[in-house]
Amino acid sequence: MNYILALIFGVLLFLLFPVFLNVNIFVDVHARKMYFSFYVLRLIKIYGGYATLYDEGIAFHLTKNKAVLLPYREIINTRQKFEITRGFYVFAYSHTLEVGTEDASRAVTLSALAQIVSGIVAGYIFSERKCVSFKTDLILYANKKCLKASGRIVLVFNFLILFIAAFKIFLQKVLEKIENEHE
Repeated sequence: MNYILALIFGVLLFLLFPVFLNVNIFVDVHARKMYFSFYVLRLIKIYGGYATLYDEGIAFHLTKNKAVLLPYREIINTRQKFEITRGFYVFAYSHTLEVGTEDASRAVTLSALAQIVSGIVAGYIFSERKCVSFKTDLILYANKKCLKASGRIVLVFNFLILFIAAFKIFLQKVLEKIENEHE
């Protein structure tokens, strides 16, 4: 009997234990590339790769020989279909923006605009109590053409939420299939 209780307690602990997912992003606008990586507990790399911009859309390079093109039209439609489950929380967010132009006044204007937008986003996030830490940095370059950004997002969730989200997606697919068969 004690083994069964210990097993149930272990499964519940596993399902409810918080998992920290780190998403790292680096964007170089002039090179038209975005590098990304996903880590669990900041130690275990799950996946990493890069994306490039094309006239037709964004190409995600998954391996050396495989890339997937995501057309811009589908990105707009995906936004309407995407629903964030309440069980996923942004624990921390930070970004660094590197700006430089040949014209110093343009760099200052662009950086001031970026800081204003960051301040508005931070105010909204903290008013909604959606994030524990929000950090933003800015690096200005004089007489150097540069526009880069790097960021890190830490998401917190547990496996129970993942199972619920997967079950919800499964039920939606089953209902869509049943609906398509009846038409």
